[in-house]
Amino acid sequence: TTQITRGEKIVKFNFLPKEDSFFQQFERQASFDRDAGAMLLNLMEDFDNMGAHLEALNELERQGDHVVHEIARDIAKSFVTPIDREDIHALSANLDDILDFIQSSAVCMVTYQIEKPTTAALRLAEIIKEATEVMYEAVERFIALTDVSDLRRRIKDLEHEADNVEQSAVADLFKNEKDAIELIKWKEIYSSLENVTDKCKDVMDVLESIVLKYA
Repeated sequence: TTQITRGEKIVKFNFLPKEDSFFQQFERQASFDRDAGAMLLNLMEDFDNMGAHLEALNELERQGDHVVHEIARDIAKSFVTPIDREDIHALSANLDDILDFIQSSAVCMVTYQIEKPTTAALRLAEIIKEATEVMYEAVERFIALTDVSDLRRRIKDLEHEADNVEQSAVADLFKNEKDAIELIKWKEIYSSLENVTDKCKDVMDVLESIVLKYA
């Protein structure tokens, strides 16, 4: 509980009230990320219909941008926020980055006219789907004031696995890919996909920082 003194009167604010709009918005952002992770894997597995999957991702990304704008507006008009404004900004920005990197990875594959996903790209998409599911659960637990340390460890493991997959895939490109343009295309795609798991880890770091600050 946070207390603010106004003259002789003490006003109390409960930390993380469930009805607070900021936390509802965080949950919406996390649900968009989870849905986008599933859509990305669907795109990879149903590549012949990638146009339809990409349009669905684009629409989700537009909805995500709208929530970011709502959060910025609410911060500007709020006299008191349930947690520090910089923490709200940091959490919202990292949640939005996850959605942006997922969407941009799909855009790259379409723009570069990729014929089909590689085994490494598929594995990264599988990791992303799991990571966004774990991250969504972590945001829900955070709002409910429940410990997320086990989920943080799981995200760290997934991020480490994604690093290994990306590094191995890039090494294979430099060893076996004779077409320089194809090498550049796939190196960028792998990097964009791996960045999603980095951002999931960043979300967990922000959640842990907030919890420690108010413990």
